[in-house]
Amino acid sequence: MAESKSSKYKGNSRRLVIAFDVGTTFSGISYCILDPGSPPKICSVTRYPGQEHASGSSKIPSVLYYDGSGQVRAAGAEVDLPENVEKAEDEEWLKVEWFKMRMAPKSMPTALQTSALPPLPPSKTVMEVFGDFMKYLMQCAERFIVDTHATLSRSWTELRNSAIFVIGHPNGWEGAQQARMRNSAVYARLVPDTPEGRSRVKFVTEGEASLHYCLRGGFVDNKSRGFIIADLGGGTLDFSAYKVTGTNPLRAVEVATTKCALEGSTLVTLRAKGFVKEKLRNSKFGSDDHVKQISDKFDETTKKTFRAVSDVCLVAFGSITEKDPDYGIRSGKLKILGEEVGSFFEPSIEVTVKNITDQIREADVKVATIYLVGGFAASPYVRAQLNERLAKLKLTVSIPDGQTSKAVAEGAVSFYLDNFVTSRIAKYSYGTRYSFFYDPEIREHLKRKKNVWTRPSGQKMISGGFKTVLTKGTAMDSAKDFRQHYGSEISSLSDLRTQTLEIFSYAGSSRPPDWEDQIPDKGLLKSLCVVSADLTSLRSSLSPEVTSSGKRFWAYSYDIVISFGGTELVAQIAWKENGVERWSPAQVLYEDDSAIVEEPVVADTNDDEVPKPDLTPAIDRFFKRFRI
Repeated sequence: MAESKSSKYKGNSRRLVIAFDVGTTFSGISYCILDPGSPPKICSVTRYPGQEHASGSSKIPSVLYYDGSGQVRAAGAEVDLPENVEKAEDEEWLKVEWFKMRMAPKSMPTALQTSALPPLPPSKTVMEVFGDFMKYLMQCAERFIVDTHATLSRSWTELRNSAIFVIGHPNGWEGAQQARMRNSAVYARLVPDTPEGRSRVKFVTEGEASLHYCLRGGFVDNKSRGFIIADLGGGTLDFSAYKVTGTNPLRAVEVATTKCALEGSTLVTLRAKGFVKEKLRNSKFGSDDHVKQISDKFDETTKKTFRAVSDVCLVAFGSITEKDPDYGIRSGKLKILGEEVGSFFEPSIEVTVKNITDQIREADVKVATIYLVGGFAASPYVRAQLNERLAKLKLTVSIPDGQTSKAVAEGAVSFYLDNFVTSRIAKYSYGTRYSFFYDPEIREHLKRKKNVWTRPSGQKMISGGFKTVLTKGTAMDSAKDFRQHYGSEISSLSDLRTQTLEIFSYAGSSRPPDWEDQIPDKGLLKSLCVVSADLTSLRSSLSPEVTSSGKRFWAYSYDIVISFGGTELVAQIAWKENGVERWSPAQVLYEDDSAIVEEPVVADTNDDEVPKPDLTPAIDRFFKRFRI
């Protein structure tokens, strides 16, 4: 239990905050009971069903058993209870794991393009599986909290029905993944499907949650220079660079764009599995069952204890009588050379060093220390290799004290309470389609003369442009809005109804070009959301103007506003009506659903490449949908 750096809770009534760290391989829960007039204390769930023997454990496996009808039969540590293992075999339950990796953006580069994931139940989407697991986590949280805080039993229902849920997610996840997790929370009945209910689901990146864990725990000791939080987990490796800008109150800002790689510890296991499958192809132990058994044992033991390429690793998987010397199997143990095991880790280590060095080059301050958190950071080999390779860059590698596996869950609660980060760096550029005033003296306009059109006023415009609202690399103060002004005209007041505009992100390395046909790769442009505002009330305040030919028209203007008060980008339309600024409802930016597969997916059992979605239709719609 740890006291938050935030001041005494100023609310009028008791409030519950629960944070879920749903990891690829293991998950955890932290919480805080906010009592009026008392400093908040962050606690972690340390007792789970099926793990009563492991007192103090703050994590459970991210695993579920489903029966043939799609019902959850066991989850977490209970999956491995002997009675459930036996029932699973007799009743052909499906074991579902690593489901979090299916939520990743389709555009994220990953070695999983050539590796098979465990399948989902045929009747379930990844959103529903996520929801089923969060429902189980909530049951675990309720049991632990009520048992630990006996006085809450009478008021639990009221606390539960107003609880705030904070969910951590990889740095590389965006609005689409946040939208799906919010839907999962509704599906799990954590919150009702209402605007108020959905607003009680908050998100924080795993990197920022880990920062809060380190700052609150006093683990960051070099406050004069920059530092990087490297959260090495089961599915993703997340990198966030910061500097401390104030100590009373404690404040920090991002100094480089966050990084994320789908190269966590599960990828080490997948590479080991592929190696074993090939090595034992012609052995009597080359069956799928034996390969899975050996790779599971590798995951449970060898991967966690491996220290150096000079080691010789023996993966114990069978009885002492089982052997096949020609393939390195004696006494039920498979011999794997240290160089071979090291090769399973190498891509993850390489991408870690690359992302750290990229952030160092990008940062506007000198980076002195790398803080390692996350379960994968506990690997002796990973730590040794990073120490060796980063020492050449004169960087200090530090492992914060305590259970860093709790960093995301505890840090997520601290994020909600303390919100130490005051400025973040935009990972992408954001903007809209745009029509410029036509000028025949400008060469770029003449090249696109076919795109010229005429407003009701007679003013010639040229479509096909892109207007940037927020540029990649911009420091986004949480209190600052980013605006872009737009003007429009109508020939009749009855045409003034709902103004609609589509927002896009641009993932190119530089500022977006001014023209759509200059975008080098349409895949760099992604539809995020459509914002709209009912402008019919403007009719009474607009005055007509007259063209030289005597035709009347009405001109009006509005702003697109993008804000970044937390870890969710929101967009709105703002306009002035009788001198008073009005705003459309805030809309969270999310990816175009047509570019993301949401149907149930069952992975192939072979290693065929997972196809990438074709984003061309979504991008083409962007260039055809609106004229401004």
